[in-house]
Amino acid sequence: MATSDAAALASASASDSLIASILMIFVSEIGDKTFLIAAILAMSNPRSTIFLAACSALWLMSILSAFLGHAVVTLIPMSWVSLSAAIMFLVFGVKLLQEAREMDGSEISKEMQSVESELSEKDEAKRQNAMEAGEAQYDDSAEKDDTFNVNIGAVDSAAPERSCKSNSCSTLGSLKNLMGLLLSPVFVETFVLVFLAEWGDRSQLATIALGAARNVYGVTAGTILGHTCCTAVAVIGGQLLAARISVKKVTLAGGVLFIVFAVLYGYEALFAGDI
Repeated sequence: MATSDAAALASASASDSLIASILMIFVSEIGDKTFLIAAILAMSNPRSTIFLAACSALWLMSILSAFLGHAVVTLIPMSWVSLSAAIMFLVFGVKLLQEAREMDGSEISKEMQSVESELSEKDEAKRQNAMEAGEAQYDDSAEKDDTFNVNIGAVDSAAPERSCKSNSCSTLGSLKNLMGLLLSPVFVETFVLVFLAEWGDRSQLATIALGAARNVYGVTAGTILGHTCCTAVAVIGGQLLAARISVKKVTLAGGVLFIVFAVLYGYEALFAGDI
């Protein structure tokens, strides 16, 4: 009987953590910088590549954050963890409510312009580096023209020896195409941009707090599912949605939700018996 009760409690805790994490991601990420980065990049790049790269970065961040919070529980009593989570969510909630009160409706356009400007600067720097690399490559090739002409006969004679069997070449080609997709410049650039934008963000800190105070597997699954849904929306029609949604209302809802979390964790901390 005790075993079944414990299993039911664990199941309820996991489901509660899952729902809380999904709600937290929705109110934190819609219209956020990572959301806009995915939306803008998807307009000029393959959507599938942007989606996989952004999701990979957010999934990795979710796993690291949730289990980092879970590791804290092994060092600090649970009551103190709940109290710390309550204080953090209270601070975030009050700050969000204050931001919502001061908003005038133009924040989403300003944030989008900021992201577009940042991406344009990165593209310009990348083009300049490519031009410099191209000039250096041209100089190197000019110096090696004579050597190439002398050795071309030897290269042609050795070519049959380097030919591979059709099956091995096909497998190698498939692997090369897969790695080319995952390690393409667009994939790597999107992954890095999203990961760095999410690092230290409010949603990451909230994930750490939820991972410490709730079921870590439910929190991990919930944040991954929430990030996946938000990224899909961003890639499919994020810029149109960002122009239509009310960031003020989303921020207000996030502030209320975080204050509710603060009350719940504060109640758990006070009645845990260790404080």
